[in-house]
Amino acid sequence: MALAVLNDPDLKAARLKAGVAKAQLFLAGLLPDPNLAVGWSRGPRFTGYSVGLSEDIEAFVLRGAAKASARENSKRVDLSVLWQEQQTAAAAGRLFIRAREDEDIEEIIGRNRKFLSEQYDVDQAGFQQNASAIQKVSADLAVLADADASLRQTQLDADAARHRLDYMLGLSPQEHPALAELARPQGPPSRSLLARGQFEAALATLPERRVDLLALKAGYESTQESLRRAILSQFPVPAIGAQWGRSNEEPINTAGLSLDFPLPVLNGNRGSAAVLRADRTALRAAYQARLDQAQNDADRIYSATRIISSQLKKLQEQTSDMKALASSAEEHFRNGTMSAGAFVGLETALLKDEEESIRLRAALDSSCLELDLLLGLPFQT
Repeated sequence: MALAVLNDPDLKAARLKAGVAKAQLFLAGLLPDPNLAVGWSRGPRFTGYSVGLSEDIEAFVLRGAAKASARENSKRVDLSVLWQEQQTAAAAGRLFIRAREDEDIEEIIGRNRKFLSEQYDVDQAGFQQNASAIQKVSADLAVLADADASLRQTQLDADAARHRLDYMLGLSPQEHPALAELARPQGPPSRSLLARGQFEAALATLPERRVDLLALKAGYESTQESLRRAILSQFPVPAIGAQWGRSNEEPINTAGLSLDFPLPVLNGNRGSAAVLRADRTALRAAYQARLDQAQNDADRIYSATRIISSQLKKLQEQTSDMKALASSAEEHFRNGTMSAGAFVGLETALLKDEEESIRLRAALDSSCLELDLLLGLPFQT
Protein backbone atom coordinates (compact mmCIF):
# COMPACT_ATOMS: atom_id res chain seq x y z
CA MET A 1 0.00 0.00 0.00
CA ALA A 2 2.91 2.35 0.71
CA LEU A 3 4.20 1.83 -2.85
CA ALA A 4 0.77 2.71 -4.24
CA VAL A 5 0.68 5.95 -2.23
CA LEU A 6 4.16 6.89 -3.44
CA ASN A 7 3.81 5.90 -7.09
CA ASP A 8 0.13 6.33 -8.01
CA PRO A 9 0.03 8.79 -10.98
CA ASP A 10 -3.22 10.42 -9.82
CA LEU A 11 -1.76 11.12 -6.39
CA LYS A 12 1.32 12.73 -7.88
CA ALA A 13 -0.94 15.22 -9.65
CA ALA A 14 -3.01 15.79 -6.49
CA ARG A 15 0.10 16.66 -4.44
CA LEU A 16 0.83 19.54 -6.80
CA LYS A 17 -2.40 21.18 -5.62
CA ALA A 18 -0.92 21.39 -2.13
CA GLY A 19 1.91 23.46 -3.58
CA VAL A 20 -0.63 25.86 -5.13
CA ALA A 21 -2.37 26.29 -1.75
CA LYS A 22 0.95 27.05 -0.05
CA ALA A 23 1.69 29.66 -2.72
CA GLN A 24 -1.72 31.22 -2.02
CA LEU A 25 -0.83 31.33 1.68
CA PHE A 26 2.38 33.16 0.83
CA LEU A 27 0.41 35.56 -1.37
CA ALA A 28 -2.10 36.29 1.40
CA GLY A 29 0.69 37.47 3.70
CA LEU A 30 2.07 40.01 1.24
CA LEU A 31 1.22 43.69 1.61
CA PRO A 32 0.50 45.98 -1.36
CA ASP A 33 3.33 48.12 -2.62
CA PRO A 34 3.09 51.87 -1.87
CA ASN A 35 2.23 54.23 -4.74
CA LEU A 36 4.69 56.91 -5.80
CA ALA A 37 3.52 59.79 -8.01
CA VAL A 38 6.08 62.27 -9.47
CA GLY A 39 5.28 65.35 -11.55
CA TRP A 40 7.40 68.06 -13.22
CA SER A 41 6.44 71.33 -14.90
CA ARG A 42 8.28 74.29 -16.47
CA GLY A 43 7.01 77.86 -16.10
CA PRO A 44 8.25 81.19 -17.50
CA ARG A 45 10.50 81.78 -14.52
CA PHE A 46 10.51 78.71 -12.32
CA THR A 47 10.51 74.95 -12.52
CA GLY A 48 7.85 73.13 -10.48
CA TYR A 49 7.63 69.61 -9.23
CA SER A 50 5.34 67.38 -7.17
CA VAL A 51 5.99 64.13 -5.30
CA GLY A 52 3.30 61.99 -3.72
CA LEU A 53 3.57 58.78 -1.69
CA SER A 54 0.48 56.80 -0.63
CA GLU A 55 -0.34 53.43 0.92
CA ASP A 56 -3.58 51.40 1.19
CA ILE A 57 -4.15 50.86 4.92
CA GLU A 58 -7.03 48.45 4.35
CA ALA A 59 -4.60 45.68 3.42
CA PHE A 60 -2.99 45.95 6.89
CA VAL A 61 -6.40 45.69 8.57
CA LEU A 62 -7.47 42.66 6.50
CA ARG A 63 -4.11 40.88 6.45
CA GLY A 64 -4.76 38.76 9.58
CA ALA A 65 -8.08 37.40 8.30
CA ALA A 66 -6.67 36.84 4.81
CA LYS A 67 -3.70 34.85 6.15
CA ALA A 68 -5.92 32.83 8.49
CA SER A 69 -8.27 31.96 5.61
CA ALA A 70 -5.37 30.96 3.36
CA ARG A 71 -3.79 28.94 6.19
CA GLU A 72 -6.99 26.96 6.77
CA ASN A 73 -7.42 26.46 3.03
CA SER A 74 -3.86 25.10 2.79
CA LYS A 75 -4.68 22.76 5.67
CA ARG A 76 -7.85 21.69 3.86
CA VAL A 77 -5.92 20.88 0.68
CA ASP A 78 -3.26 18.92 2.61
CA LEU A 79 -5.94 16.91 4.39
CA SER A 80 -7.80 16.30 1.13
CA VAL A 81 -4.61 14.93 -0.44
CA LEU A 82 -4.04 12.78 2.65
CA TRP A 83 -7.60 11.43 2.38
CA GLN A 84 -6.98 10.62 -1.28
CA GLU A 85 -3.77 8.85 -0.26
CA GLN A 86 -5.66 6.77 2.31
CA GLN A 87 -8.33 5.90 -0.26
CA THR A 88 -5.60 4.90 -2.71
CA ALA A 89 -3.90 2.75 -0.07
CA ALA A 90 -7.22 1.04 0.70
CA ALA A 91 -7.94 0.51 -2.99
CA ALA A 92 -4.48 -1.02 -3.46
CA GLY A 93 -5.11 -3.28 -0.49
CA ARG A 94 -8.43 -4.44 -1.94
CA LEU A 95 -6.80 -5.09 -5.30
CA PHE A 96 -4.06 -7.10 -3.60
CA ILE A 97 -6.69 -9.16 -1.76
CA ARG A 98 -8.61 -9.66 -5.01
CA ALA A 99 -5.50 -10.69 -6.94
CA ARG A 100 -4.48 -13.10 -4.16
CA GLU A 101 -8.02 -14.51 -4.10
CA ASP A 102 -8.06 -15.04 -7.87
CA GLU A 103 -4.69 -16.81 -7.79
CA ASP A 104 -5.83 -19.12 -4.97
CA ILE A 105 -9.12 -19.88 -6.70
CA GLU A 106 -7.27 -20.52 -9.95
CA GLU A 107 -5.16 -23.08 -8.09
CA ILE A 108 -8.28 -24.76 -6.66
CA ILE A 109 -10.01 -24.86 -10.04
CA GLY A 110 -6.83 -26.21 -11.64
CA ARG A 111 -6.69 -29.04 -9.10
CA ASN A 112 -10.36 -29.77 -9.66
CA ARG A 113 -9.91 -29.79 -13.42
CA LYS A 114 -6.94 -32.13 -13.16
CA PHE A 115 -8.98 -34.52 -11.00
CA LEU A 116 -11.94 -34.37 -13.40
CA SER A 117 -9.68 -34.85 -16.41
CA GLU A 118 -8.15 -37.98 -14.87
CA GLN A 119 -11.62 -39.36 -14.19
CA TYR A 120 -12.66 -38.55 -17.75
CA ASP A 121 -9.66 -40.50 -19.10
CA VAL A 122 -10.72 -43.51 -16.99
CA ASP A 123 -14.34 -43.32 -18.19
CA GLN A 124 -13.22 -42.76 -21.79
CA ALA A 125 -11.13 -45.94 -21.64
CA GLY A 126 -14.14 -47.78 -20.27
CA PHE A 127 -16.30 -46.37 -23.08
CA GLN A 128 -13.91 -47.87 -25.65
CA GLN A 129 -14.69 -51.27 -24.18
CA ASN A 130 -18.34 -50.75 -23.28
CA ALA A 131 -20.56 -48.35 -25.22
CA SER A 132 -23.01 -48.17 -22.29
CA ALA A 133 -20.51 -45.91 -20.49
CA ILE A 134 -21.42 -43.01 -22.80
CA GLN A 135 -23.51 -41.35 -20.08
CA LYS A 136 -20.50 -41.20 -17.76
CA VAL A 137 -18.31 -39.76 -20.52
CA SER A 138 -20.95 -37.15 -21.41
CA ALA A 139 -21.31 -36.14 -17.78
CA ASP A 140 -17.52 -35.89 -17.42
CA LEU A 141 -17.30 -33.64 -20.50
CA ALA A 142 -20.04 -31.35 -19.17
CA VAL A 143 -18.32 -30.98 -15.80
CA LEU A 144 -14.95 -30.39 -17.51
CA ALA A 145 -16.51 -27.69 -19.69
CA ASP A 146 -17.86 -25.92 -16.59
CA ALA A 147 -14.45 -26.13 -14.92
CA ASP A 148 -12.76 -24.71 -18.03
CA ALA A 149 -15.26 -21.81 -18.16
CA SER A 150 -14.65 -21.01 -14.48
CA LEU A 151 -10.90 -21.21 -15.01
CA ARG A 152 -11.00 -18.82 -17.98
CA GLN A 153 -13.09 -16.26 -16.11
CA THR A 154 -10.88 -16.48 -13.03
CA GLN A 155 -7.75 -15.97 -15.14
CA LEU A 156 -9.32 -12.91 -16.81
CA ASP A 157 -10.33 -11.46 -13.43
CA ALA A 158 -6.85 -12.10 -12.03
CA ASP A 159 -5.19 -10.44 -15.01
CA ALA A 160 -7.45 -7.37 -14.75
CA ALA A 161 -6.78 -7.04 -11.00
CA ARG A 162 -3.01 -7.35 -11.48
CA HIS A 163 -2.99 -4.70 -14.21
CA ARG A 164 -4.94 -2.26 -12.02
CA LEU A 165 -2.58 -3.00 -9.15
CA ASP A 166 0.47 -2.47 -11.38
CA TYR A 167 -0.93 0.92 -12.44
CA MET A 168 -1.39 2.03 -8.83
CA LEU A 169 2.13 0.85 -7.97
CA GLY A 170 3.56 2.81 -10.90
CA LEU A 171 4.78 -0.35 -12.65
CA SER A 172 4.70 -1.14 -16.32
CA PRO A 173 1.96 -3.52 -17.53
CA GLN A 174 4.57 -6.22 -18.14
CA GLU A 175 5.76 -6.25 -14.51
CA HIS A 176 3.95 -8.64 -12.18
CA PRO A 177 5.67 -8.80 -8.77
CA ALA A 178 4.97 -11.86 -6.65
CA LEU A 179 2.18 -11.39 -4.12
CA ALA A 180 2.84 -12.01 -0.44
CA GLU A 181 1.19 -15.02 1.11
CA LEU A 182 -1.89 -14.44 3.25
CA ALA A 183 -3.40 -16.80 5.81
CA ARG A 184 -4.72 -19.89 4.10
CA PRO A 185 -8.44 -20.73 4.14
CA GLN A 186 -8.10 -23.20 7.05
CA GLY A 187 -5.69 -21.04 9.02
CA PRO A 188 -6.35 -18.26 11.54
CA PRO A 189 -7.83 -14.97 10.29
CA SER A 190 -5.26 -12.67 8.70
CA ARG A 191 -6.91 -9.67 10.39
CA SER A 192 -8.12 -9.31 13.97
CA LEU A 193 -11.74 -8.23 14.34
CA LEU A 194 -12.76 -5.32 16.55
CA ALA A 195 -14.78 -6.16 19.63
CA ARG A 196 -18.10 -4.37 19.96
CA GLY A 197 -16.76 -2.06 22.67
CA GLN A 198 -13.71 -1.17 20.58
CA PHE A 199 -15.91 -0.43 17.59
CA GLU A 200 -18.26 1.83 19.55
CA ALA A 201 -15.31 3.71 21.09
CA ALA A 202 -13.76 4.21 17.63
CA LEU A 203 -17.12 5.34 16.23
CA ALA A 204 -17.59 7.91 19.00
CA THR A 205 -14.21 9.52 18.29
CA LEU A 206 -14.47 9.19 14.51
CA PRO A 207 -14.66 13.01 13.84
CA GLU A 208 -11.26 13.40 15.49
CA ARG A 209 -9.56 10.98 13.05
CA ARG A 210 -11.40 10.87 9.73
CA VAL A 211 -9.24 12.97 7.44
CA ASP A 212 -12.06 13.95 5.06
CA LEU A 213 -14.09 15.28 8.02
CA LEU A 214 -11.08 17.25 9.22
CA ALA A 215 -10.69 18.64 5.69
CA LEU A 216 -14.33 19.78 5.67
CA LYS A 217 -13.81 21.38 9.06
CA ALA A 218 -10.74 23.24 7.76
CA GLY A 219 -12.77 24.38 4.75
CA TYR A 220 -15.44 25.71 7.11
CA GLU A 221 -12.82 27.60 9.14
CA SER A 222 -11.34 29.04 5.94
CA THR A 223 -14.77 30.29 4.87
CA GLN A 224 -15.32 31.69 8.37
CA GLU A 225 -12.10 33.72 8.10
CA SER A 226 -13.04 34.87 4.60
CA LEU A 227 -16.39 36.05 6.02
CA ARG A 228 -14.57 37.94 8.77
CA ARG A 229 -12.43 39.59 6.10
CA ALA A 230 -15.54 40.52 4.11
CA ILE A 231 -17.18 42.06 7.19
CA LEU A 232 -14.04 44.02 8.09
CA SER A 233 -13.88 45.40 4.56
CA GLN A 234 -17.36 46.92 5.05
CA PHE A 235 -15.86 49.52 7.38
CA PRO A 236 -14.22 52.45 5.55
CA VAL A 237 -10.46 52.38 5.92
CA PRO A 238 -8.56 55.29 4.36
CA ALA A 239 -5.62 55.27 2.04
CA ILE A 240 -2.99 57.60 3.54
CA GLY A 241 -0.73 59.74 1.38
CA ALA A 242 1.88 62.50 1.67
CA GLN A 243 2.71 65.12 -0.96
CA TRP A 244 5.58 67.48 -1.50
CA GLY A 245 5.90 70.05 -4.28
CA ARG A 246 6.76 73.52 -5.57
CA SER A 247 4.84 75.74 -7.94
CA ASN A 248 6.28 76.71 -11.31
CA GLU A 249 4.92 80.26 -10.75
CA GLU A 250 6.20 81.08 -7.27
CA PRO A 251 9.23 79.63 -5.50
CA ILE A 252 7.11 78.25 -2.68
CA ASN A 253 7.54 74.72 -1.37
CA THR A 254 4.43 72.84 -0.15
CA ALA A 255 3.83 69.69 1.86
CA GLY A 256 0.65 67.93 2.94
CA LEU A 257 -1.18 64.78 3.94
CA SER A 258 -4.23 63.16 2.32
CA LEU A 259 -6.83 60.62 3.47
CA ASP A 260 -8.85 58.80 0.81
CA PHE A 261 -12.04 57.28 2.31
CA PRO A 262 -14.34 54.91 0.39
CA LEU A 263 -18.05 55.39 1.07
CA PRO A 264 -19.77 51.98 1.56
CA VAL A 265 -23.28 53.21 0.81
CA LEU A 266 -24.15 51.26 -2.37
CA ASN A 267 -22.13 48.06 -2.28
CA GLY A 268 -20.25 47.88 1.00
CA ASN A 269 -19.12 44.33 0.18
CA ARG A 270 -22.46 43.09 1.54
CA GLY A 271 -22.94 40.76 -1.45
CA SER A 272 -19.66 38.94 -0.79
CA ALA A 273 -20.54 38.57 2.89
CA ALA A 274 -23.93 37.08 1.99
CA VAL A 275 -22.33 34.56 -0.40
CA LEU A 276 -19.80 33.52 2.25
CA ARG A 277 -22.52 33.08 4.86
CA ALA A 278 -24.38 30.79 2.45
CA ASP A 279 -21.13 28.85 1.76
CA ARG A 280 -20.56 28.48 5.49
CA THR A 281 -24.06 27.08 6.02
CA ALA A 282 -23.61 24.67 3.09
CA LEU A 283 -20.26 23.45 4.47
CA ARG A 284 -21.80 22.84 7.90
CA ALA A 285 -24.58 20.78 6.30
CA ALA A 286 -22.04 18.88 4.13
CA TYR A 287 -19.97 18.07 7.22
CA GLN A 288 -22.98 16.70 9.09
CA ALA A 289 -24.11 14.67 6.08
CA ARG A 290 -20.62 13.20 5.65
CA LEU A 291 -20.43 12.36 9.36
CA ASP A 292 -23.83 10.65 9.32
CA GLN A 293 -22.89 8.67 6.21
CA ALA A 294 -19.53 7.65 7.72
CA GLN A 295 -21.18 6.39 10.92
CA ASN A 296 -23.85 4.51 8.97
CA ASP A 297 -21.32 2.92 6.60
CA ALA A 298 -19.02 1.97 9.47
CA ASP A 299 -21.85 0.25 11.35
CA ARG A 300 -22.93 -1.57 8.17
CA ILE A 301 -19.41 -2.80 7.38
CA TYR A 302 -18.81 -3.81 11.01
CA SER A 303 -21.98 -5.91 10.97
CA ALA A 304 -20.84 -7.45 7.69
CA THR A 305 -17.48 -8.46 9.21
CA ARG A 306 -19.25 -10.26 12.06
CA ILE A 307 -21.57 -12.08 9.66
CA ILE A 308 -18.79 -13.10 7.27
CA SER A 309 -16.57 -14.20 10.16
CA SER A 310 -19.36 -16.42 11.51
CA GLN A 311 -20.02 -17.88 8.06
CA LEU A 312 -16.32 -18.53 7.51
CA LYS A 313 -15.97 -20.32 10.84
CA LYS A 314 -18.92 -22.61 10.05
CA LEU A 315 -17.63 -23.29 6.56
CA GLN A 316 -14.15 -24.14 7.87
CA GLU A 317 -15.66 -26.64 10.31
CA GLN A 318 -17.71 -28.14 7.48
CA THR A 319 -14.68 -28.32 5.20
CA SER A 320 -12.62 -29.98 7.93
CA ASP A 321 -15.30 -32.66 8.35
CA MET A 322 -15.57 -33.11 4.59
CA LYS A 323 -11.78 -33.53 4.28
CA ALA A 324 -11.89 -36.35 6.80
CA LEU A 325 -14.78 -37.90 4.90
CA ALA A 326 -12.99 -37.53 1.55
CA SER A 327 -9.86 -39.18 2.96
CA SER A 328 -11.92 -42.17 4.06
CA ALA A 329 -13.86 -42.20 0.77
CA GLU A 330 -10.65 -42.32 -1.27
CA GLU A 331 -9.66 -45.54 0.45
CA HIS A 332 -13.08 -47.08 -0.34
CA PHE A 333 -12.81 -45.85 -3.92
CA ARG A 334 -9.39 -47.47 -4.36
CA ASN A 335 -10.75 -50.72 -2.93
CA GLY A 336 -13.68 -50.62 -5.35
CA THR A 337 -16.33 -50.35 -2.60
CA MET A 338 -17.38 -46.85 -3.70
CA SER A 339 -18.60 -45.78 -7.11
CA ALA A 340 -16.58 -43.31 -9.18
CA GLY A 341 -19.54 -40.95 -9.47
CA ALA A 342 -20.00 -40.71 -5.70
CA PHE A 343 -16.27 -40.17 -5.14
CA VAL A 344 -16.07 -37.50 -7.85
CA GLY A 345 -19.09 -35.73 -6.36
CA LEU A 346 -17.51 -35.74 -2.90
CA GLU A 347 -14.15 -34.44 -4.14
CA THR A 348 -15.87 -31.75 -6.22
CA ALA A 349 -17.93 -30.63 -3.22
CA LEU A 350 -14.77 -30.46 -1.10
CA LEU A 351 -13.01 -28.27 -3.67
CA LYS A 352 -16.11 -26.05 -3.91
CA ASP A 353 -16.03 -25.58 -0.13
CA GLU A 354 -12.34 -24.65 -0.28
CA GLU A 355 -13.10 -22.18 -3.07
CA GLU A 356 -15.92 -20.63 -1.03
CA SER A 357 -13.58 -20.39 1.98
CA ILE A 358 -11.14 -18.39 -0.13
CA ARG A 359 -13.93 -16.06 -1.27
CA LEU A 360 -15.21 -15.54 2.27
CA ARG A 361 -11.68 -14.92 3.58
CA ALA A 362 -11.11 -12.33 0.86
CA ALA A 363 -14.47 -10.69 1.61
CA LEU A 364 -13.59 -10.56 5.31
CA ASP A 365 -10.16 -9.03 4.65
CA SER A 366 -11.66 -6.44 2.28
CA SER A 367 -14.38 -5.55 4.81
CA CYS A 368 -11.83 -5.13 7.61
CA LEU A 369 -9.74 -2.90 5.36
CA GLU A 370 -12.80 -0.82 4.49
CA LEU A 371 -13.71 -0.55 8.17
CA ASP A 372 -10.23 0.74 9.00
CA LEU A 373 -10.68 3.44 6.36
CA LEU A 374 -14.18 4.39 7.54
CA LEU A 375 -13.10 4.63 11.19
CA GLY A 376 -9.85 6.45 10.41
CA LEU A 377 -7.80 3.67 12.00
CA PRO A 378 -4.32 2.57 10.89
CA PHE A 379 -4.47 -0.11 8.23
CA GLN A 380 -3.69 -3.64 9.41
CA THR A 381 -1.05 -5.17 7.15
